[in-house]
Amino acid sequence: MTLPTLDDNGFRIRGGPTRTDAFVDAAFAFAVTLLVISIGHVPASVEELVQALRGLPAFAASFFVISRFWLAHRHWSRRYGIEDDYATRLSVVLVFIVLVYVYPLRMVAELTLASLSGGALAETPVVLTTVTELRTLYIVFGVGYALAGVVFLLLHRHALANADALGLAREERIRTETVCLRWTSVVAIALLSALGGLALPMGRGESVPFDLAPGLIYALLFVAFALLRRRERRVLGAGWELAR
Repeated sequence: MTLPTLDDNGFRIRGGPTRTDAFVDAAFAFAVTLLVISIGHVPASVEELVQALRGLPAFAASFFVISRFWLAHRHWSRRYGIEDDYATRLSVVLVFIVLVYVYPLRMVAELTLASLSGGALAETPVVLTTVTELRTLYIVFGVGYALAGVVFLLLHRHALANADALGLAREERIRTETVCLRWTSVVAIALLSALGGLALPMGRGESVPFDLAPGLIYALLFVAFALLRRRERRVLGAGWELAR
């Protein structure tokens, strides 16, 4: 009897490459291309090359976020193998969000690294002339991140709704519920950041400006993920089932 193939997190691999996966992969590759195009022209001298390399950290940060989205969708597709109309529509919505999200992602990465490095880690620093522009950037970025999180949350909730048909083991159900909680925390923290961008005092005219606070809020993701990992290990170890 052939044993099922498992991934690194103990999920049985149920899905193979599909037309939806091919479309999503191509769209994410195009999103990375848009990141490259946003850098500017090809350097024509060593001086321009050095200047371009200053933007490498921002590109790397943006690439990391895009690749994490792609990897999350790949994991979902392989673990559950669902390709019904609902899942396909969600995947198409994800592609749309990512393609729109590329530009605010790049701008936020440039702005953050330029601020932290005094401009040293930015090829062409983002120029914000008013507090309103800064608020708008935080809001657009937060809403885009939250929308992507909602899509992943719905995809995994859809997998849980079909758990019996998919034959999900107890451990797989618990881990899927943990993933749902992870994406819920992404949505909540992204919206909290957007709200901070809207409401927190910013600008030199404020006695205590919070210009970087909406961006720093995303550090809460590391705390949330660590707590959820501990919770998952406790539930798996104790043999309890998460409440549905």
